[in-house]
Amino acid sequence: MNTVLPDALRPLTPLIEAHLGAAVQGGARLQGGDISAAYRLRTTRGEFVLKAARPTGGTHLPLYAPEAEGLALLRAVGPLAVPDVIAFGEGPGGWQYLLLSYLPPADDTPALHGALGRGLAALHARPAPGFGGTPDNLFGSLPQQNLAAGSAAEFFWHSRLLPQLERAGAALGAADRARFAELRERLPRLIPPEPPSLVHGDLWHGNLLFTVRGPALIDPAAAFSHREVDLAAMRLFGGVPGQVFAAYAGALPPAEGWEDRAALWNLYPLLAHVNMFGAGYLARTREALEAALRLPERWAGD
Repeated sequence: MNTVLPDALRPLTPLIEAHLGAAVQGGARLQGGDISAAYRLRTTRGEFVLKAARPTGGTHLPLYAPEAEGLALLRAVGPLAVPDVIAFGEGPGGWQYLLLSYLPPADDTPALHGALGRGLAALHARPAPGFGGTPDNLFGSLPQQNLAAGSAAEFFWHSRLLPQLERAGAALGAADRARFAELRERLPRLIPPEPPSLVHGDLWHGNLLFTVRGPALIDPAAAFSHREVDLAAMRLFGGVPGQVFAAYAGALPPAEGWEDRAALWNLYPLLAHVNMFGAGYLARTREALEAALRLPERWAGD
């Protein structure tokens, strides 16, 4: 850890040191980060994590206030570990930043897999006041609405699928939009009626950590929604051990057929990937849409 920060970010160093009341002694880039660059910092007070980005594309979204709010929600409900928020804001050169506590990694073990599944079940079992209703935040780099809704289907359509469909514009053809209109009509009868839960909202394997404090969640897109959102996200890109799902089901069994409904819930992150990264995600989005339309209508709906 010989490099403190890359040249473009070095103007942030005095600000970071002021927040910490400590000197930055070294830094190393962490893996990942399509939206932000993340650095593990060594300081005279110990180790911390710095996330930093300069908004582009003509927008100036507050990148880290929503993430800090989501971490606070997850921390208040528990029981999984989340990093502590030290500070966030905007520094010199238009750089936005988020300063977090560092959670040292632990060995990836079956015991931690089970703890993650049970912890996620405990998170989802806590009562939530209703679907939506939290401040709007971000999914990746995209604005994410959290409108109050009377049902999971209403929330999923109006705050998740519809904004992404509108953003996609010409990327989706008339046939695609007709199939989404069909899904909209059927949606209330495809989703098992359950009370709302606080969900992480972007729970792919890269946002799960195994640490000395136990399983930890990072980079949330938190909301009050249907708990299957998180289960589906863990299946989207793979990498989550089966013991996690088994432990979850042992603590809080999902409704029958949840694995098949993963395609339905994952339409949201797939559409968001189309809008963030391009048409390379269209084929998988269409496959998920057709899988969702094949789901049986098990429930009476709204």
